[in-house]
Amino acid sequence: MSFDFLSLRFFLVVGAFWLLLAPALSKDKNVHRTVVTVFTAAIGLRYLLWRLFYTVLPFSGGRLEWFWVVLVFMVEVLSFIEICIFLLVMSKKNSRSEEADKYQKDIFRFPSVDIFIPTYNEGIDVLEKTIVGAKNLEYPDFKVWILDDGRRSWLKEFCENHAVEYIARSENSNAKAGNLNNGLLHASGELCAIFDADFVPAQNFLLRTVGFFIHEEDIGIVQTPQHFFNRDPIQSNLYMNKVWPDEQRLFFDAIAPCRDGWGAAFCCGSCSIIRRKGIDAIGGIPTSSITEDLLTTLCMLTVNYRTIYLNEKLSQGMAADSLKGYFIQRARWCRGGIQCFFVPEGPLRAKGLTLLQRLLFIPYGWIIQPATRFMLLIVPIIYLWLGIAPLHLTSTQDLMSFQFPMLLAFALAMQWLVKKKYVPIISTAVGVFGMFRLLPVVISSLIKPFGEPFRVTPKGSGSSSEVDWGILAICTSLILITIGGVIINLIPEHRILSNMEFFPYALFWCCLNIFVLIICFLISFDAPRKRKEERFIVGEESSFDGKKIIIEDMSLSGCKIKHFANERIIERGEHLKIKIPDISGLVEMEVKNSNSNYVMCAFLALPQRQREEIIAKLFTGKYDNEVHKTENFFKIISSLLKRALGEEMK
Repeated sequence: MSFDFLSLRFFLVVGAFWLLLAPALSKDKNVHRTVVTVFTAAIGLRYLLWRLFYTVLPFSGGRLEWFWVVLVFMVEVLSFIEICIFLLVMSKKNSRSEEADKYQKDIFRFPSVDIFIPTYNEGIDVLEKTIVGAKNLEYPDFKVWILDDGRRSWLKEFCENHAVEYIARSENSNAKAGNLNNGLLHASGELCAIFDADFVPAQNFLLRTVGFFIHEEDIGIVQTPQHFFNRDPIQSNLYMNKVWPDEQRLFFDAIAPCRDGWGAAFCCGSCSIIRRKGIDAIGGIPTSSITEDLLTTLCMLTVNYRTIYLNEKLSQGMAADSLKGYFIQRARWCRGGIQCFFVPEGPLRAKGLTLLQRLLFIPYGWIIQPATRFMLLIVPIIYLWLGIAPLHLTSTQDLMSFQFPMLLAFALAMQWLVKKKYVPIISTAVGVFGMFRLLPVVISSLIKPFGEPFRVTPKGSGSSSEVDWGILAICTSLILITIGGVIINLIPEHRILSNMEFFPYALFWCCLNIFVLIICFLISFDAPRKRKEERFIVGEESSFDGKKIIIEDMSLSGCKIKHFANERIIERGEHLKIKIPDISGLVEMEVKNSNSNYVMCAFLALPQRQREEIIAKLFTGKYDNEVHKTENFFKIISSLLKRALGEEMK
């Protein structure tokens, strides 16, 4: 294996760009973002043209080898198309917070708002927070509607006790979309806000959003990001509760503001507010796909109402908290995205859309990404076991000149564009993990896009820990097959490869794949969740026995208190009455554990008023326990090692 200096020139070009030019560029300037994305796309196009004219078209091998070379190239082409669209989107970023500030100050009237909370099978532990949060919105003219497709008498009684509207229909046709349309028949507000049953609006949600509708008549939907107060299965199962953002931060924090810059923001089904006239103009919420939110945006574009994205945390909800819920949710998104290719309201067939709108609303990723990740795993296996290389007529110099600069350019551009929401090897592992379940969904949806019912993501008390034995078995098999392919080619008398020039690259690729598969292996085990209620860091002063205390953290079920120089030891089982800021009266609690500095308490039977005040205090915008950016790589590796060694998660 050898190479000359000239083969490194484009590798050095990419390095020089990022070492010398990139530090002077600002992520907040669209011109600078364009420079980065165009440079990256150009490096990728150079690689793809080399692949076509120097490794694919001149190929003259056997039929099986030809098929494999063309298949790998076609997957690369599809992947490059998706990357280019991603780079196009990321080249322009938009922020609407200044507009929201201005419009909030200039609200000269308060349009009536209906708050829709569609629900099917969620428990009271989930619904109570959402209902109480919606009741406590800071706005003079709104009405809360619980749209119950589960027809539960206890929920009707709960709504009556909390003075909110309750509607149940006799059947469940068209799932969530049908439920919302039924709610629209009863409501008459000028605007309607939609929150899934597990999303709690911040108290200022309406004040930050309604101004857009007052001042800009062509705005049909204002979408806000989805934030989560619990940890998703990826964070929990890898012990990354404190070092890795939830999986959806990449979209909501990085991609969505850029889509808004291109006028391509779309409704995400929850945490959005919609102009009623726009819904009426399109004949109600579309029902032809299980992703009614995306179709709502497309339909409203055809009647000249646009969707915008306000990137502010104005709600928080529950991420899927088990592998079962995670895959039900992703499978629904995947199938619904593919359905958009086939329905009249979809981006390919909807009338009145511009070419750019069609381009940016086609959900390529649901098809391309699983195929790309599958190829990532099997290419080195095919090479080691069958001796069929994915690239023919190439040399080490070619790889150094064309492929390596492309990989480096894409990796560095991704890091720069999305800040600390992406770590290549970990993010790849998460994508591969999802691929094992989503690839069959992609194939079945392309063959038969319709027929599968809308499935609600299980959350809350109904969720349970489990092991995904299917993915576990696949990961184990792939690891063994990969290791076997490496070993057999290291033994001269059993070697399959006739030319070992590319074996070092295959070995490196295999090591990466094994690391990825080990991470997938670890994700397959649902980590136990010890707490039923999520804790929030509070850090507020209060007093007990005339002495200062600090309420360090709090959940709906209890709190942790730091005390100073008490004259007596607070014993386990003792009942305390303590004043909590923003909560009326004294809150009665029982000591569950204590030491010289801390007391861990559980709230005793809370009166309804205090319980609602604690829900409003914790869940409606004042506190934040999210991980917003990735910690350093050493902390990530440390978390993975603790998980692999079976250490208990703190």
